[in-house]
Amino acid sequence: MIAIAECAQFIVLGPIVADLAPPHLLGRYMSLYGLTFTAGVALGPAVGGALLATSPDAVWWGGALAAALIGAGLLRLGDRIPDPLLQAQRPEPQAVSAADMDSACHSQMPSTPG
Repeated sequence: MIAIAECAQFIVLGPIVADLAPPHLLGRYMSLYGLTFTAGVALGPAVGGALLATSPDAVWWGGALAAALIGAGLLRLGDRIPDPLLQAQRPEPQAVSAADMDSACHSQMPSTPG
């Protein structure tokens, strides 16, 4: 299950980070995103082990605190995260006259040898 969630994270978060980054800082944003994931993988077991050695309940309270802080941070981002549905809206269709339709149909018909 964790592997599936990890794959989904990379598929979703990479493009979000790229959309949020200004063009001249794209490399820095992407490298910082990679660094945060790697730091979590490297420091997580050490911090979790220290918390577990201190108190088994501390792991759960620490996880709840981390989730609350992350949730508050995401709420603070607000409208800065781009909405892909708004960006993908199609332009309104333009009115086409009957003469335009007729010429378009005749230009697509194959010519027959005469």
